[in-house]
Amino acid sequence: MTKFVLFSDLHEHAVFSPRALLDKRFFGLINSTFCRHGGYRMDRIDAAVRTILDTLRPDLVIFPGDVVSTSDPREFEAALKQLRSLIDSGLPILFSPGNHDRYVRDRACCEAFEQFRSELTRACPMTLPGVYETSDLRFAVVDCARPFNPVLSCGRMTPETADFLEREAAKDDPRPLVCVGHFPLQGNGKWKAFRHRLIGGERAEALLNAGKIALSLAGHIHEPFQHLDTRGYGELVVGSLTKYDILREITFDSSVFTVRDLTSDGRPRN
Repeated sequence: MTKFVLFSDLHEHAVFSPRALLDKRFFGLINSTFCRHGGYRMDRIDAAVRTILDTLRPDLVIFPGDVVSTSDPREFEAALKQLRSLIDSGLPILFSPGNHDRYVRDRACCEAFEQFRSELTRACPMTLPGVYETSDLRFAVVDCARPFNPVLSCGRMTPETADFLEREAAKDDPRPLVCVGHFPLQGNGKWKAFRHRLIGGERAEALLNAGKIALSLAGHIHEPFQHLDTRGYGELVVGSLTKYDILREITFDSSVFTVRDLTSDGRPRN
């Protein structure tokens, strides 16, 4: 049996920098200030960390990205402080970067992101795409986040990443393959909005629809939802912890995934 906990889309509040006037951060700052600031509660991160460590005690934690809002180094610093006890616990944390984590090409922002990722995943460092294995599951962690223009919030799956998933799916291994990525796979190019799609994700979506990927775990869409069959196979979008106050606990036992939705303080979520 393997038990893991998921949270996603923290979106630490945007921090102003004069350099933000020169790139996409300007638009992200406006979005964070006027659209997100009041509805996204950072105190839920602290509560969720306590619940994970003191109550749920999973085998691993999965975080499908969007730590920050505009990739400002101070946003990453704030997130590290809130996640420090989770990092120091030694629990493996599987992390797939979100589009806001790779918001711009600014050197300081990119360096801050790499430092954050290195610290967050120090219990199980891996080059992405990469695989993390338990006794009964294989987790394929992908990285489809790229800087885009101010209008788009898309991801891009490279042919090399699609090749990687096809190789892993073709292996003669009885353990189900779980894909961890920021961007949902199903309905690629059609779901939610054109500007949020995963470009180049068709081959991965085909693997999921064929059951060769047993479960896709994603973020990006802030409202949680899922398309799962009776065994829990399919796709699960985690939802934003700070907006919707949701942790998702998944237990894999006897070839079945069982999902529990919890609030940040561990209560069952209606």
